[in-house]
Amino acid sequence: CRVERGAEFFHKAEGADVTPACFAKTAFQCENVSYRREGSGLYVSVIIGADISVYGGRQIEYLTGGEGVIANKQPMTLTKTTCVSGETEAEDEFEADYVGDILLHSENAVVTSVAVRTGELDIEGEMTLNVCVLKSDESVCSYERVIPFHIQLPCDEAFGNVRATARVSVKQAQLTAGVDEEKGKSKIVLSYTLAADCFLYTRDELTVASDAFSPQASISLKRENGRGRYLTNQVKCVQRVGGLASLSPALEGEYTLKAALLPRGETVCKRTENGGWEAEGFVTAEILLSATEGGYRSATLTLPFVFPLDNEGEYMEADCIVCGLNVRRKKDGETEAEATLKMCVRTYEEAQWEYVSLVTEGEAYAETDAALSIYTLRAGEGLWEAAKRLCRDPEELQKSNPALEFPVKEGERIFVYRQKK
Repeated sequence: CRVERGAEFFHKAEGADVTPACFAKTAFQCENVSYRREGSGLYVSVIIGADISVYGGRQIEYLTGGEGVIANKQPMTLTKTTCVSGETEAEDEFEADYVGDILLHSENAVVTSVAVRTGELDIEGEMTLNVCVLKSDESVCSYERVIPFHIQLPCDEAFGNVRATARVSVKQAQLTAGVDEEKGKSKIVLSYTLAADCFLYTRDELTVASDAFSPQASISLKRENGRGRYLTNQVKCVQRVGGLASLSPALEGEYTLKAALLPRGETVCKRTENGGWEAEGFVTAEILLSATEGGYRSATLTLPFVFPLDNEGEYMEADCIVCGLNVRRKKDGETEAEATLKMCVRTYEEAQWEYVSLVTEGEAYAETDAALSIYTLRAGEGLWEAAKRLCRDPEELQKSNPALEFPVKEGERIFVYRQKK
């Protein structure tokens, strides 16, 4: 038999950087599902996990110069990330053997490419559909189908030198089955809604003051810094994984495997000891077994995997879907599993920047009567460091000391001329 029941939940997640101007993207997972029967009631306990990404705008103010201020202007590269979301609806149908009822189904999606066009994002990927059905003879079987998808999202930020990634989730899916009794076939129709979160990465080149001083007065500088990341590469890959799998709860006795249901994969990218990258994660699925003395049992299968990645970069992340899961029960009670992972691997480079955002003027310097001063410089001192220490314009110092090369050697002297009124 089959029943469906929904339950509402509420929880508050707090963060110091969360403000009303921010917006959040949340992905939920059901973990540690357990149940018990009490009389005619079935009590189900689930831990809901949430991965929440919070986004907000940031405005920066930076010093480029000013009256009475000598600034050390330097180029600065900063990265900017923009999030764009959208949805699309689609339909797919396929033929299967005679279906008495659809018991369970799951859908997972992975993006294979994102193209940035003027005013538009073009997203391509694949979705796996896994369906558990009850056949006319009351046996249980599962079907798997890989469905390509194509999403086009309007995007005002899609212009110029922009790179983009996307994550697609199946927001809603509905299955219906029609039966042709003469042919003994069923036509299964899938109506679904895909939700896409796209991330656009741009680089901005700015000329900012990395340092500043005033020849007339002491000043204090306020410095700001920031960090971000920039997409450098995005590739799709296919990997076959297999080996011994664990079952929870553990099964004792002889069981015959009937179906593997609702497969999904989770993976993270990790640095290896030699500086490379590897993908580590696991494939999970619900398996249905029948006992020799009759009756069914279910268990959660977990197949761990780890394999090297050829990609290179400062930071890496990956999404995957599971295709072609095969499970085999051995005579000694162990369970073996094999699966194909279709992955999208994204590589990023980290960026950090620092700049002067504010100048506050202090006390004025005492006037010097001498028209000429001679200073001994510190070994290795550069033109900017010397100019800042002596409170003179770097161009003036260079013009007054044309034979002096920076950075200077130990014991070298510099002449400072002052125009007397």
